[in-house]
Amino acid sequence: MEPISPITLERAFRYGLKLGHLRIITALARVGRVSRVAELFNVTQPAISKQLGELEQLLGAPVVARSGRRVVLTPTGEVLLKYGRQILYNLEAAQRELEQLREGGVGHLKIGAVATTMPTQVAKGVVRLRQRAPGLTITLTEATTDTLFPAVRDGDLDMVISRTRIDRTVEEYGALEERLISKDPLVIVCSSLHQLAGRKSLRWADLSPYTWILPPDGSAIHDGLMRLYKKHSLRPGVGTITANSIAVLPALLANSQLLGLMPRAYVVELVDRKLLAVLPLTFSRTAQEVRAVWRRENENPAVRLFLQSLSGELGIESA
Repeated sequence: MEPISPITLERAFRYGLKLGHLRIITALARVGRVSRVAELFNVTQPAISKQLGELEQLLGAPVVARSGRRVVLTPTGEVLLKYGRQILYNLEAAQRELEQLREGGVGHLKIGAVATTMPTQVAKGVVRLRQRAPGLTITLTEATTDTLFPAVRDGDLDMVISRTRIDRTVEEYGALEERLISKDPLVIVCSSLHQLAGRKSLRWADLSPYTWILPPDGSAIHDGLMRLYKKHSLRPGVGTITANSIAVLPALLANSQLLGLMPRAYVVELVDRKLLAVLPLTFSRTAQEVRAVWRRENENPAVRLFLQSLSGELGIESA
């Protein structure tokens, strides 16, 4: 590819490059097809193609290339994506803060969380947050980290609460901050009527005859459980159930021989009521850490207030 001339670049960035071009590039990187980008923007496919052609003419270099049925970004397109994401995010952050000023500090906080933190750390933190900011609009989204981390990176979420550390080897996560907010171990649970309930000691091999309620594929907890089973030459049983909801587990486990993973903070009451039992096996020490993740540039008042609410409700055990 021939280098872009300085004059062409100067003209493109001073007079021709539009926010619409950056929005198309970021959307294309996410979905990989011009037709899908057109659907997202509610315009025709030729309209998106025209915008891409206009951008390439401005820069004097291709920004996309075909790869089978998908469209991928060229090195030029990747540079636009890298800085375009930041520009669009900063504009959205400015809009949010201006709205908060206009509304006297009332704003909108978008929180994402994995299933094992939503009903405990997140729910308690939100209750405390609403006591301090009753006019704040809050949106909660439950998903796995492979969905949540890109969403907070792109500005679709303000904060994520999960049990997974950020992969610092991924360059695009460089703008993310994280903080340990609590420790809440995941425990292996079953019905109080289960054949293994009440056992003082167990080996992993003792679990081999039983079927699991598994976290969804793509979650760090699912991957950790599969690694443990591989280490002990086991399989999670026939007829497994996949569930991305902690709330459904007690009903599924009751009066059955199923096994599941649940946060200790959520299980305590159910064990006291003799509905569930905790088995004496350690799942993973790393999965016990609950962390808040947010963009460095997104230190707006609502984010700071929620961090304080999480800390005040739960107590930070480590810096």
